[in-house]
Amino acid sequence: MADAPPRIAFQGEPGAFSEEATRALFGADVDALPHPTFRAVFEAVTQGRVDGGVVPVENAIAGPVVDNLDLLIEFQPPLSGEWVLRVRHCLLAPPGRALADIERVLSHPQALAQCAGYLRGKGLHPVPESNTAAAAKRVAEELPPRTAAIASLAAARRYGLTVLDEGIEDSADNATRFLALGRARPPNVGTRRKTTVCVSVADTARGLSEVLAAFASRNLTVTGLFPRPGGGAWRPVWLMDVEAAEDSPRLLAALEDARAASTTLRVLGGYATG
Repeated sequence: MADAPPRIAFQGEPGAFSEEATRALFGADVDALPHPTFRAVFEAVTQGRVDGGVVPVENAIAGPVVDNLDLLIEFQPPLSGEWVLRVRHCLLAPPGRALADIERVLSHPQALAQCAGYLRGKGLHPVPESNTAAAAKRVAEELPPRTAAIASLAAARRYGLTVLDEGIEDSADNATRFLALGRARPPNVGTRRKTTVCVSVADTARGLSEVLAAFASRNLTVTGLFPRPGGGAWRPVWLMDVEAAEDSPRLLAALEDARAASTTLRVLGGYATG
């Protein structure tokens, strides 16, 4: 008897980009389970109610998804994989409406930020919604006047909406990094390894430079460096993504030196990336 597909939580409604990333990581047959909030995804993973979760952590245009960076620090779940998803946004409306009819556009704040130039150019008013697919579902079901949604082509098909415009993101390089949480190992990742570390330092300028020097001196590349509140007044906690396996001797030596230069250092996890 074949093993049951893993149960993987994502935030939003069916048709969300997070669902697309979930299927990219775990395969088309994964049991992708929608959850209302990012916190709900982290809770489901840490409480063992699902086998894993997939959340966005950074967009090439709009920057970090700070809610999820904070939740990574708070929950510290195992990390099992990374996927970079090319994000192509569509302007969606109920059948029969034209672009000239639209004044308001609903979507997740990240999607609105990724399409900000387009919206300004068309004179459209952005309205935040909890999720791109939730915005599409609301426009389809409630039919608010003179309103469209920014979401995926998959959401348009799922909710029976017309595509008024496609590829409306402000950059052709628009992409979002997703992390797989939990112990379920996604099969569709490459052989490169990354490790995410959480660091706080007493003296931001000197301490941070010493921590970074610990990695640089061993030819380790820090691919992400994100300050978050929590290290004390005007002293952030830093999330760092390092291109190295968690058990790499070079990384272990660098971590030993970095700990000497920091007040706290925690390894949140190592994972495979494409």
